[in-house]
Amino acid sequence: MSSQSNWNNPDMYYQQPQSGTGSNNNYGSNADYSGSAYTANAVYGANTQYAGPGPAVVYQPLPPTNSLAIIALVTSIFGVMSGVFLAGIAGIIMGHIARKQIQESGERGGGMTTAALWVGYGGTALWLVFWLLMILFYLGMFALMFATT
Repeated sequence: MSSQSNWNNPDMYYQQPQSGTGSNNNYGSNADYSGSAYTANAVYGANTQYAGPGPAVVYQPLPPTNSLAIIALVTSIFGVMSGVFLAGIAGIIMGHIARKQIQESGERGGGMTTAALWVGYGGTALWLVFWLLMILFYLGMFALMFATT
């Protein structure tokens, strides 16, 4: 019913059905509710300027989503959740490759690649800091254990 060229027209959506005669505009017992009063020309008569030749609306299909962007996001999330920071590094690498593919081909998935890179970098950094602190903690424990003997 609507297209992008007339979405600002408030009269398009708030029209009262018109029967053609001026005397039937009241809502009393004289109102004509028969099917002949609601013809296409009477109801949508004010919007005939928007009608054009040919099909009314032709939609262009959306471009496909880049598969590598989806895999990069899933791999980055897996790397954060599992503690295997190598999966996060793989998600980072695939995210950069997917971003390049999206720029070249015009596919969708730019937001997923950005999310995959953020999650991949953040998760990998957090897990590396965690494992570094764990190693330092155990080295400190061994140092204290051997220092007291």
